Amino acid sequence: MDETEAALIRRCQAGDKDAFGGIVRQYAGRATGAAYLMLGCREEALDASQEAFVRAWRHIRRFDPATHFYSWYARILRNECISRLRRRARRRTVALVGDPPSDGDGKDPALLMERTEWDRRVWRAILSLPAPQREIIVLAHFQGLSYKEMAQTIEIPIGTVMSRLHVARQALRTLLAGEE
Repeated sequence: MDETEAALIRRCQAGDKDAFGGIVRQYAGRATGAAYLMLGCREEALDASQEAFVRAWRHIRRFDPATHFYSWYARILRNECISRLRRRARRRTVALVGDPPSDGDGKDPALLMERTEWDRRVWRAILSLPAPQREIIVLAHFQGLSYKEMAQTIEIPIGTVMSRLHVARQALRTLLAGEE
């Protein structure tokens, strides 16, 4: 964690809501993108990431500043997304599959609309993976978490992370090869 983030965390733990706003701004795009990849629906992804930030704020005093905030937050976000998927399964609704959301870094929406057909195929393939495979792909390739961070986030051994990631990559390759 860089010094600026560490200082913001200390302020948050002292009750400074404005400092938490800085943390939210830093990770909002990344969080919404991760939630979208798990849920497949932009609006639900926004709701899930916001709810996860609310939960993170409520429990910020429990956060260990010696660890990475995003790894801690990603576990909260994951749990929120899993809860939403379970509720969705009970309601038997299906999220619409579309393009990925902007990552919040100010990219021109027109440029996002110009995605190549290959990009669209990759997104469709990722969204069609079973939830555990989709989740590990998101954590590794879109969230950039290390094996250790992934293991902590989804509470499985590192060896299982490596195995699950290998299987997910193979499944993704198979899906993409089948579309050619």
